[in-house]
Amino acid sequence: MPEKTFHKAQTIREKAPGVPSIVEAVQFHGVRITKNDALVKEVSELYRSKNLDELVHNSHLAARHLQEMGLLENAVALIDTSPDSKQGYVVNFLVREPKSFTAGVKAGVSTNGDADVSLNAGKQSVGGRGEAINTQYTYTVKVSTPKNSYHLVEEFQGDHCFNISAIKPFLGWQKYSNVSATLYRSLAHMPWNQSDVDENAAIFTYNGQQWNQKLLHQMKLNAIWRTLRASRDAAFSVREQAGHTLKFSVENSVAVDTRDRPILASRGILARWATEYAGVFGDASFLKNTLDLQAAAPLPLGFILAASVQAKHLRGLGEREVHILDRCYLGGQQDVRGFGLNTIGVKADNSCLGGGASLAGVVHLYRPLIPPNMLFAHAFLASGSFASVHARNPIQQLQDSQRVSAGLGLAFVFKSIFRLELNYTFPLKYVIGDCLLPGFHIGAGVNFL
Repeated sequence: MPEKTFHKAQTIREKAPGVPSIVEAVQFHGVRITKNDALVKEVSELYRSKNLDELVHNSHLAARHLQEMGLLENAVALIDTSPDSKQGYVVNFLVREPKSFTAGVKAGVSTNGDADVSLNAGKQSVGGRGEAINTQYTYTVKVSTPKNSYHLVEEFQGDHCFNISAIKPFLGWQKYSNVSATLYRSLAHMPWNQSDVDENAAIFTYNGQQWNQKLLHQMKLNAIWRTLRASRDAAFSVREQAGHTLKFSVENSVAVDTRDRPILASRGILARWATEYAGVFGDASFLKNTLDLQAAAPLPLGFILAASVQAKHLRGLGEREVHILDRCYLGGQQDVRGFGLNTIGVKADNSCLGGGASLAGVVHLYRPLIPPNMLFAHAFLASGSFASVHARNPIQQLQDSQRVSAGLGLAFVFKSIFRLELNYTFPLKYVIGDCLLPGFHIGAGVNFL
C-alpha cells in the first residue's frame, strides 16, 4: 500500500478552490438506529460540490446540521482521497447517536428571580429521523410579604407546571423547520392581581427559518382551558372575571434577525411582528399585535450600545370584554426594571388590571469583563407606559402614564441558553400607588428588553 503524503492545513486551504472534486461515496460510522433515508436527505448536496474548498465547507455544514436536527449527538466529517480516482473523494462521518433515554434534575433561578427546580426526561430521535419526546415538571418557589401586615412574615407560594411535548423536524439540506405539539398543565400565582390561575392547554406549533436563518416564521394554534381563582384580597374587577374560560387562538409571527447571537448581541438587529387572533371558538375574543425591535452596535474601548423597543396593542372583538388574563402588562426584571412584576397598568384597590396597549423601551451600555464573552458590566435606562382597555385616546394615555427607571449592575450570559442580571435599580419617574422595587434584584431568562 503506497504511503500517504500529508500537508499543512494552510497549504491545502490555499489550493482547495482550484482543485476539482468528485464525491464517490459518503459513509457513516457508528449508525445503529438512524434511518438511511434521513441521512441521504441530509448529505445529498455533498455530491454537487464542484471543488475541494466547497466540499470541505459543505461537509462541515452537514455535520453541524445533523446535530442541530437531533439526528445525531455528535458528528465529525473526515475527507479522504479515493483509491480509484485522482479527483475522487470519500467523505466519512464519525458519529455518535443520541442516548436512548435521558433524565435529569435542575435547580436554578426563574425568569422573575424566584428559585425553581425541574425534573425532565426525554428520548431523542425516537423513530430514527430526529423526532423527540420530552416531558418536564417544574416547581417555582415564590416569596412574598403580605400587604397590611405589621410583622415581617413571609409567605411561600409555589407555581407548578407539567408539560409533555413531541417535535418532528423537516429534514433536507440546511432545512431549519419543524412542527411540534405540547400538552401542559400549569398552576400559577399572580401576585399583581391577587389571584391564581390554572391552565390546561394543547399547543401546536410550526417553526421555519429561511435566508440563512435570518428570516424566522412561527405559527401557533392554542387551545387553553383556564380557571381564574381570585383571593379575598382581590379587587372586585378581578373577582367578577373569576371562573372558567376557554381560549382558542391563532398566533403568527415573522422576524428578521441579523444579530451575532440571540442573547446580549454585540451587533445586528431584530425586528419581529406578531399577531394573535382569538374569537372563532371559546370565550376569548380579541386581536393582539406586538412589535419588537432590538439593535446593538460596538463602540470604542470595547463598549456595546444596545436598545430595545416593544409595543403592544390589544382590541376586543364584538361585545365581549377582554379578559384580564389576555391584557397587556408591564413591570419586572425583563422590561421596566425597578417596578413590581406586571404592576404597571390600570389599578383597582391593590390589584393591577393590565391594559389595552403598552410601550416599553430600554437603552443599555455594556462593557465586557473577564471572561469577555460571558460577563459584562451593565448600565441601563428603561421607560414604559400603558393605556387602558377602554381608553378613547390611547396615544395620549401612553404619553401621560410614562414610568422611567435606571440602574447599574452585571450581566452574565451562558452561551446562548440564558441570561442572568444582577442590578441595582432606582425608579426615576413614577406615580403614587406604583409598586416600586429599588435596590438589588436578580433577573434570569432569555427574552429581555
